[in-house]
Amino acid sequence: AYQGGRWSGAIPMGVLTELRVAMCQTSPASKGIRDFWKKQYSAIKSANSSLPILLRESQGIQAKLTAAYQGGKETVVVVDGLSEAEFGAKLESLMKG
Repeated sequence: AYQGGRWSGAIPMGVLTELRVAMCQTSPASKGIRDFWKKQYSAIKSANSSLPILLRESQGIQAKLTAAYQGGKETVVVVDGLSEAEFGAKLESLMKG
């Protein structure tokens, strides 16, 4: 769960199979996403060591979060312009399925 600027706990396994994050490495619209991952990646990865988390940076790209679920379902959410806290809440929502 993402509370008070910190991530804690594992994702319910068996539902979410992969997370993909596309963001720009320099744009102000991706700043909240970059800041979130700088602070939270280690905690999320250590709590979910078998979950692939792919962070992709590309100049000028619109920030998106893609969650892939068991059975081939994918959900894509545009996260351009979100703050660190807003991105954390959106990520938590997608992780729950």
